[in-house]
Parts: sequence; structure tokens; C-alpha cells
Amino acid sequence: DTNRTNLPLNYTDSGYEDSQEDRQNECILLYYDVLILAGVFIFISLCGLVGNMVVMQFLCFHMKRNPFTVYVLNLAIADFSLLLSLLVIFPLYIILAVNCFLPHKHILILLLLNILFLFWYLASMYLLTAMSIERCLSVL
Repeated sequence: DTNRTNLPLNYTDSGYEDSQEDRQNECILLYYDVLILAGVFIFISLCGLVGNMVVMQFLCFHMKRNPFTVYVLNLAIADFSLLLSLLVIFPLYIILAVNCFLPHKHILILLLLNILFLFWYLASMYLLTAMSIERCLSVL
């Protein structure tokens, strides 16, 4: 006959032990696709930064300036700034995903970075439009 009133409590576990490491692994698994995508975009952005730096260096120091090269130089500067803002945004998303920070806590920072991204994106698109219109008018 066993004594049911004096059971040892050495091996009882409620199953609700929540450590920081378990939560971090959970967040990494939850945002796994976002982390891979952000890593790919960071690599592509770094390649684009190098390309735009080469174009800016070539147009600033090795070529005679005319209206078309000024357009291309301004476009390279806008694209460089766009990629630079992406290189700030994507690591921030990675840090937030890995540390399980919810985006609504950092909404102001993300909003400002997204506005900066949209500014450089639209500047780049408008410069491409202006270049295309000028080339079409020069043909006419």
C-alpha cells in the first residue's frame, strides 16, 4: 500500500517554464522566411551599393559633364541612398524578429525609415521618367 499523502515533489514540472532562449528560438522559427529574405536583400543591396559607387566615381571624376550624365549621376545618387536606407531597414527587421520585439513598439522608427525609403524610391522613379521624356523629345 502506498502513502498518497506524502508524495515527493522532486520531479514535478508544470511545463510552463519559459526561458529567454526558448522564446528566442520560437521567434526565429516564426520569422524564418523573413530572416532569409532579409539576408538575400542585404546581399543584393551591398552589390548595388558597390555598383552605384563605381558609377558615381566614374561620372564625377573621369567623364565630361553634359545634361545626360548629370541625370545619370543624380540617378546613381538616388539609388545609392535608396540602397543605403534598405541596409538600415533590413537589419532592423532582423534584430526585431530575432529578439521577439513587436513592430508596434518601434512603429515610429520604422515609419520614419519607410518614409525615407519612399522618398528615395520616388526620386529615382521621377529621375528615370525625366530622362526618358528628355530622350524622347530629343528624337522628335
